[in-house]
Amino acid sequence: MNAKNESGNGVAFGLGATLLWGSYPLWYKPLAGLDAYHLLSWRVVFAELFLVALLLLTGRLPVLRSTLKTVRPINVLTVAAVLGLWWLMYIYGIMTGRVLEVAFGYFLSPIMSMLVSRLIFKERLTTLQTWAILLAVTGVTLMAFELLNLRSFPWIALVIGFCYSFYGIFKKKVPGDPVVVQTLEIGVLLPFAAVFLMLAHAAGQGHQFLLSTSHDLLLVATGLITVLPLWWYSLAAKRLSMITLGFLQFVPPICNFVLAAFVYGEPVSSLKLAAFAFIWLALTLFTWNSIRVQRANAASNPAVQLRTA
Repeated sequence: MNAKNESGNGVAFGLGATLLWGSYPLWYKPLAGLDAYHLLSWRVVFAELFLVALLLLTGRLPVLRSTLKTVRPINVLTVAAVLGLWWLMYIYGIMTGRVLEVAFGYFLSPIMSMLVSRLIFKERLTTLQTWAILLAVTGVTLMAFELLNLRSFPWIALVIGFCYSFYGIFKKKVPGDPVVVQTLEIGVLLPFAAVFLMLAHAAGQGHQFLLSTSHDLLLVATGLITVLPLWWYSLAAKRLSMITLGFLQFVPPICNFVLAAFVYGEPVSSLKLAAFAFIWLALTLFTWNSIRVQRANAASNPAVQLRTA
């Protein structure tokens, strides 16, 4: 297969993954009768089942066994804990009608990653990165003013942003095949999810399954839509440049924003629009800085060919 076809397939896989991630509210909203803890638990159970099935179908169980021998348990536990909190906040935001705030959190995430790197790892920031952070802080401040008027605070967005940042940091300590590593991470969450569902059932709150065919299919689908985009994105990452992947990461929050504003009718005030505008401007600077860095790296190392799609 030539490079053009490889790149085209990469874009298809990348768009498929990010569009599916962006469509999560469409899958979760019909399950509004469940609380966030129940939905998270079912998602963990079915996601792990589909992940194990995928490993079997692709012959990667030996990779799972070898990865288990090389990773440090504390690193997997840490990543799993951050992932669990991240998923819980996302689900809670959708189920409580705060999809717009969820989208804000995801737009904010790359900027928060830079801020965390600066504060914790003392990494030096470029001028563009500094301006991006200042613009993002302005956006968060405007969003906070808007929500404080409604006696709320954008804590869901901030938690999602921090989870995204720390997940990326801790994930570096658990290298390996993305599907295999996520099988380990969700495998850590599985016992907690199973115990929660059993205790809820014993307390008379567990009749969340076998309610109707459509309801049960949606619950099962929460596992499938967790695994498919992860698999597709891992295939895209092998075929596309980091620049292209960087642009694709904005597809899910754009989808969430559109769904919140035009499908679920969440109010988009002028102050909220201004907050998003500052975040989008910050992301523009962030992306432009990333492009400049990659081009500089490619120019300084002719052996590295920068692929764009």
